[in-house]
Amino acid sequence: MSRTVSLALTMAVAAVGFGGCLMPAQGPQGGVVASGQPLAVVDDVKVWTTTQKEKVAETEYKDSTGKTIGTGTTYQDKTQVHSMKIWYPVQGTEQLRDEDFFKIAGDQKALDETLALRASGKKWNRRGMYTMGGGIVGMIVGYFIPQPAVRTALLLGGGLAVSGGYYMSFWGARQMNPETHAVDRSVADRAALQYNQSLGNAAGVNVTRKF
Repeated sequence: MSRTVSLALTMAVAAVGFGGCLMPAQGPQGGVVASGQPLAVVDDVKVWTTTQKEKVAETEYKDSTGKTIGTGTTYQDKTQVHSMKIWYPVQGTEQLRDEDFFKIAGDQKALDETLALRASGKKWNRRGMYTMGGGIVGMIVGYFIPQPAVRTALLLGGGLAVSGGYYMSFWGARQMNPETHAVDRSVADRAALQYNQSLGNAAGVNVTRKF
């Protein structure tokens, strides 16, 4: 197998292997309506871990004359802890999607921007999935083509399509993620303050929580 074809297959396998990253996070349930409780913006810290293989040693194998006949590499899992500051809106103690939050608060501009972001994410996520599917089909067809030049072109083109489609879908999923906001935190704070004042509250509540 040529180096070009191997590269295409590697790109495709790597992209498909991370397919779980292409689906948007579920987040809180949507369709929540006003309950009469105050709105607030909560500060939080998201913590997660990743594990990857790390080379820790390399061994040389030699014959009786001392000539190196092979090498071996030893890997071990390395786990890293990551953290990121996030914020999200709530009604009372219930976490809300941005869409529901701004709808309840009556901030039409922020709501429109949020809906536009989610729609863009859905478009790019779906477009990326289609591109990946087309790339995979192209690679499957190319694998059975007897002409080397045509086979290489289809395999390489399919691999690029899978890789490109993956990043398109990843970008779309990120836009659809409830933790991705279309507006600045200050906009949400102001919307909560104005809504709470309309309820007769003196000010919005700013809560800080860590888990």
